[in-house]
Amino acid sequence: MAEKKTIKLQMDITPEIRALFQRLNEMDAESKTELKEKSKGITGWVAEEIKTAATYAPMYKQATRVAQTVRANKDRVPNITIGGARAKFSGGASAGDLVIGSEFGADPTSENGAFPNGGRRFPYRSDKRGQGNEGYWIFPTLRLAQPRITREWHEAVTNILDKWDKGVSA
Repeated sequence: MAEKKTIKLQMDITPEIRALFQRLNEMDAESKTELKEKSKGITGWVAEEIKTAATYAPMYKQATRVAQTVRANKDRVPNITIGGARAKFSGGASAGDLVIGSEFGADPTSENGAFPNGGRRFPYRSDKRGQGNEGYWIFPTLRLAQPRITREWHEAVTNILDKWDKGVSA
């Protein structure tokens, strides 16, 4: 059986976020469920944006097949999952096997870069960005969406905590 390979994209947990989680843990079940629904709503549109962005990737057929595995998760914080072992490509590779190469590419001389008879498994390595690479369709989309994700999640948390605080003190 193939090993499950998945990428889960989620927020960095800072001390402030950890303190917020403590507060969220104190909420009643109804408020927690409402927050999870709001977070899934946020990640739902982000997942659709990522799927659309795959059509603009250098090897778009491969990227759109991998993008079929993008799904929004129901959690307190917005996060999505990409990959897994189910979606199979020719040769037995899973979407999880291909997601990194499809997103960041590979060097032409690497083992994963080209087939022995010519042709390419992945696009050429994407441009450098900081310590890593720019990416082609997942991370550029997330960078553009980040301000909206943050704003919508912050509004949802604030509204839910305000309602909960009023209900507790009433």
